[in-house]
Amino acid sequence: MPLHKITGDLKVADVVRRWPETAQVFRARGCRDSDGGWTARIMTVRNLARMEGIDLASLLADLNGAARQGPGKA
Repeated sequence: MPLHKITGDLKVADVVRRWPETAQVFRARGCRDSDGGWTARIMTVRNLARMEGIDLASLLADLNGAARQGPGKA
């Protein structure tokens, strides 16, 4: 997997742990529990998008953009 490649199959908690700047993207999209709650540990990005009614492609684009920018620049 490339250094900054977030996919829909990754667990939300793993994404936030590896790329902390993505937490802001999840919060901006209104995703509850994305900062480490129990659902973040078991739910994939794809399932979270489906549950929250968010377009997966645009969420992944925003997450990958934040990951590329690095900490504090999201």
